[in-house]
Amino acid sequence: MKHPFIIFFCAFLCIANAQSGYQIRIKTENISADSLFVKAYNTKEKKYMNIYALKFGNDITIKDKTPLIAGIYVIEADSMIVSEFLISDAKNQKFTISLSEDDLYIDGSKENSANRAYMKKMFEFNKQLKEINDEFQKMQQKEMPNSMMQAFVDTFIAKFNFINDEKRVYQERIIKENKGQLLATIIQSSLEFPPPPQDYYRNRVKLFSYTSEHLFDDFPWEDDRLINTPVLYNKYKTFAQQILNLETGVAIPIVLKVLNESKKNRNIYYVFFDFLEHDFGNIKSPYRDEKLYISMLQDILETTDLEETRKQRYQYELNLISKNLEGEFATDFNILFENGDTTHLYAIEAEYLILYFQNPDCPTCGEIREKMKNMEVLYNAIVSGKVKVVTVYFESKEELWHNYLNSKANKNWMHGWNYDLKISEEHLYDIRLIPTIMILDNNKRVLRKDIFSDELESWLKKSL
Repeated sequence: MKHPFIIFFCAFLCIANAQSGYQIRIKTENISADSLFVKAYNTKEKKYMNIYALKFGNDITIKDKTPLIAGIYVIEADSMIVSEFLISDAKNQKFTISLSEDDLYIDGSKENSANRAYMKKMFEFNKQLKEINDEFQKMQQKEMPNSMMQAFVDTFIAKFNFINDEKRVYQERIIKENKGQLLATIIQSSLEFPPPPQDYYRNRVKLFSYTSEHLFDDFPWEDDRLINTPVLYNKYKTFAQQILNLETGVAIPIVLKVLNESKKNRNIYYVFFDFLEHDFGNIKSPYRDEKLYISMLQDILETTDLEETRKQRYQYELNLISKNLEGEFATDFNILFENGDTTHLYAIEAEYLILYFQNPDCPTCGEIREKMKNMEVLYNAIVSGKVKVVTVYFESKEELWHNYLNSKANKNWMHGWNYDLKISEEHLYDIRLIPTIMILDNNKRVLRKDIFSDELESWLKKSL
């Protein structure tokens, strides 16, 4: 007679094997295509990427012994998205999706059936809200007394609020009915926060501050399944757009507050920090904000149990980016000029000094030099004696620099070489991206650090 434990263990294995892996059947009617694609969301690339590419057929089954990871997936016929489906966990990964030109049905997955019903209901709500808005726009075009117009406005607002309230009640019910499922988390992340006070709409700072402060009020940071969906990045994009409309001093505490909230889940925290770093910390980003990035780096370096690779990288970034900040005195360095004289930065006298860190053979450096050469405001400022432009070569190939002096150097500028190479070897300046343009005042205080050429022209027009 078999031991009861063995019988139990065998039964357990049978159940586990029956639940492991996935099997998704895709049936189509009246749909014509050459290929069928199943795509998973890739957070690093910020887009859906193929996990299956098949020749199109009216009845296809994809399966594997390894379960799909939790997230959102889409099915495309050629390049047209025809369906999405959710995966919440390793269970319940066997279902059928039936597609036609008229509708879509999902059998064998309660969550995906609920998601389909939810999407239809939300379409109805949004359609009603759009109809009210369109009606309101038409009413605004009619000429009527203010008292009568106010009555219509009140009526429209009441209708709008009524539908929004119904929508919220419906969303909360679906969240409750699907507790623990990815669907509930996705809906939770989309809940709208209360509108700001009416007077905020007349003040940009108040409006964007309020929106960015409350955008994540109901966000389920704890659920790292969101990493495998576009939900987190889409939410971030809205947040970043609000932050871009705020002064750095206003934005910093808001960003740090949201980052602190995201720490409820370390994986999501890292992903969200990476989003912010890519836009506001990357040296190639047009939205780079050094003060904001420094605050972010200081905050994350105080995080306990920070990954060692991240810790080392962030500490390096902070040390480098903190040099020669706007308002500080620039670091001195030795320089050899084209006439053979050796001197140092602080010996150069100028009301305004533009430092142009470059490599003479760098194509972009050449393009920007040509662009600056054609700036009338810069040319006039140099002729008047208000501004001096000094190109600075900081690498070891002296012959390359001399060739530049003989063929490419602008005669109205000064051209120097940091002959002892301390700029490069001791990292005196953050010049990972060239050209790097800085503006100093007559005391060598940094007025603008790492300014773009277009910004340079605007600055000169405003400041001279």
